[in-house]
Amino acid sequence: MEAGRSEPAAWPPALYGRDRERTLLDALPGPAPQGGGRALLLLGGPGTGRTALLAAAARTAAAAGATVLRTDGVRAEARVPLAGLHRTLLPVAPRVRALPGPYGAALAEVLAGREPFGGELALGAALSGLVAELARPAPLLWCVDDAHWLDPATLRALGMAARRLTGLAAAVVFAADEACPVSAALEGLDVLRLGPLPPDAARRTLADRFPGMPPHGSDAVMVLGLAAGNPLALVELAGAAVDGRLPEPPALPEGSRLRERHRERFHALTPGARAVVALLLCGGPLAVPVLECAARRRGPGAGAVEEARAHGLVEVRDGTATVPGRLLRASLTGLLSPADRLAAYGTLASVLDPPAARLFRALHRLGRSAGPSPGPERELEAAAGSARRSAGHAAAAAAWERGAEVAARPRTRVRWLVAAAADAQAAGDTRRARGLMRRAGAQGGPAPGGAPGALVRGEIELRDGVPAVACRDLTAAVGGFPADRRAPAVRALMLAGEAGCLTGDFAAFFGLADRAGALRRSDDPPEQRLVFDHFAGLAATFRGRHDHAQWALRRVVRLAETLADPESAIWAAQAAYTLGDAPRALALAASAVHRARRQGAGALVPAALVYEALCALALDRYAAAGAAAEEGLRLSEATGQRNLAVDHLSVLALLAALQGDSATAGLRLAAAERAVAVRGLGRPGAFNCWVSACADLAADRPADALSRFARMRGGAGQVNLAVRGMAAPHFVEAAVRCGQRAKAAGALRAYEHWATASRSSVRLALAHRCHGLLAEDDASAVAHFREALRLHQGDDTVLEMAKTELFYASRLRRTRRPGEARGLLRDAVSVFRQFDARPWAERAAAELRAAGDRVGPVDREPGGRRELTAQQTRICELVAQGATNREIADLLLLSTRTVEYHLRNIFSRLGVRSRVELASLFR
Repeated sequence: MEAGRSEPAAWPPALYGRDRERTLLDALPGPAPQGGGRALLLLGGPGTGRTALLAAAARTAAAAGATVLRTDGVRAEARVPLAGLHRTLLPVAPRVRALPGPYGAALAEVLAGREPFGGELALGAALSGLVAELARPAPLLWCVDDAHWLDPATLRALGMAARRLTGLAAAVVFAADEACPVSAALEGLDVLRLGPLPPDAARRTLADRFPGMPPHGSDAVMVLGLAAGNPLALVELAGAAVDGRLPEPPALPEGSRLRERHRERFHALTPGARAVVALLLCGGPLAVPVLECAARRRGPGAGAVEEARAHGLVEVRDGTATVPGRLLRASLTGLLSPADRLAAYGTLASVLDPPAARLFRALHRLGRSAGPSPGPERELEAAAGSARRSAGHAAAAAAWERGAEVAARPRTRVRWLVAAAADAQAAGDTRRARGLMRRAGAQGGPAPGGAPGALVRGEIELRDGVPAVACRDLTAAVGGFPADRRAPAVRALMLAGEAGCLTGDFAAFFGLADRAGALRRSDDPPEQRLVFDHFAGLAATFRGRHDHAQWALRRVVRLAETLADPESAIWAAQAAYTLGDAPRALALAASAVHRARRQGAGALVPAALVYEALCALALDRYAAAGAAAEEGLRLSEATGQRNLAVDHLSVLALLAALQGDSATAGLRLAAAERAVAVRGLGRPGAFNCWVSACADLAADRPADALSRFARMRGGAGQVNLAVRGMAAPHFVEAAVRCGQRAKAAGALRAYEHWATASRSSVRLALAHRCHGLLAEDDASAVAHFREALRLHQGDDTVLEMAKTELFYASRLRRTRRPGEARGLLRDAVSVFRQFDARPWAERAAAELRAAGDRVGPVDREPGGRRELTAQQTRICELVAQGATNREIADLLLLSTRTVEYHLRNIFSRLGVRSRVELASLFR
């Protein structure tokens, strides 16, 4: 590894654990007789692993036979001249006294506690002589930890010796806090910087140290996000978890070493620099000129910003200053007194533009008042609404929370904490929303906030809890809002309906739909008309009244085109998907994702991605579906919305099942299984039965598939009406192959009614395919299969068309028309290979051989990199980055066996024999 003097190097991204230690040792001289002395300065912030890395390198060097010498800086002796050198010399005192001439005399004076003769130059030369003596029998590694706490005289002497190692089999490694001024004394040394661990390495560190914390669970995601790659933060945060769960709110625990180091940095600042930090903690990111102006208002502010920045407590990017990192902000916020906050609020109100100053003016006035303050309260509420419109829900949540901290009346505090929780949930911070609701409960009893509180609790429970409980809370919220607050009541009703569908309680859903019909008024605004039409359309669909459903659902889609909010676009995407208009639904879902991100509504992004993935899957855009579902899974976990994470896992499982990858589908289903059972997620449970049936059909196990369909019931014990309709073509296929023709015909009648009403070419094609499978006479079967293929060509569902070709060709071969069958089967084999649907390709190849054609095994065709699937390409890229099979499996939600299977195919296709050869192709 190269580390230049002029441009300090960072650790390469792939370094992790022992790799860092190995790289450090590789940068040091070996035990060659001629020597090759080198000195390094290892810089990093608190918790970046300086001490641990230095200790590991020392152990490895000692095990290899090297001599190891240690010097540790001690804060209590930082002002005592040569105290650090005195401690260093004590363990090697006999060797010091044995040094000849002035070298030994100078160092003996230090050992005796006296100033050496000859000054700093003589002392540096004496140290060089000692290094040469210690390195004579074996190479020497001198580790100097916490160099920033060494007294200046010791640091200068060590620096002089470190710059004079030429020709010696010795190395000196200094480790220091990057925010402390040691560079002048150690000028000329090579510098290595310890940056944060890359995400993959942080995840592996967490998994190794805390195997009880699921690596993709919301708590692990929270720890990884808060730690931001800091090794000590990872360990201390996860260590504070109880039974794998973080406390609320998540923060560094009491007694944390990292927290103590944050405190030390803060108290080392001058009062002016501490005021700068307080301004940023209370006011958030500020433009540097505004911050400097505010610092001058607080007192002597010259250099205060730069001082706080030099200590690592302020970061400036693109002209904006902030306190970097949530953990650092949490640690420092706890050090501010009420007076510090009040002074910061007053200063910010005096220097910001009037719109931006409104919040801080209200906070300042509220903090100074001894009782209820209607004027400042109204001002703060207006400021929070303005923050939401201009900066998003996260900014509004911060405004409400700050207000609750200074509000005098308990009822006001409860109301603002509930409002903060609502905005935190909308921003995608479910954990914070839960914590805020708990704080509200501590202020106002077990059910704080009335109807608004019930709405927030219900939405949190819908996304990350038990949907049956969510349905109860949300239904209660509907009737709790006054008549003049109709919009939140209608939204609570819509979310209650969503909860009923999620749990599979269609009786509850139909009751809510009837209630929606009764609430409807002629003067409703578009947002509320969309909700009422959505209820009417889905209720009619579930009841099999598809003609009536079409009108309502199409109105939902038209209304959404006149609205700008992401939630309406999500509901419209669901309506378009129900109509069978997958392209329109995909466009609406993508629009919802874009709007949610632009408006700071982070909670809605993974919800929109569910429909983006489903619609892409319906259009046979498998790579796009996988990308959307993987992103949705990551965001669901990051935002603490575990029920949505189950939805994305289910979509990813269906993607694998449709390709015939039963192992991957099973792994993804297993990851969702516990949540489905514990939380009563009826819809994902039924959906996953469908997924398992698809995997069984791909593996040519129709009887197993049929038994899966028999278990497709929701959490309320009802047949899941939503999933049953989507799964009907696969049910027909399984029932026909098992001789259950009456059951197949009944399912087909209901599906065909839906397909005809929706006029969806995809559904009509699948209906004709089912008729072809069910037909007893050959002429009717041929007619239906041909019509199915014609419709497939118009909708571009290539994989489904290949399956239709396979079923059609199988019928043709059995009726002794092998010539016609062969052309269809060749096309099918090609498509299945393109989609990496290996079991389907094997079935088509077997049919093709039975039809008299000669085709080789499907996994031995020659190929190149261009023939790899998207997933195989991703596996190759991870191999090139040095990831192991286990790490690849964790990242892609695969089993290690599946990764090994893909790698065997990749090796065969690319003609490589090792991971090294493969990696060279993808670097």
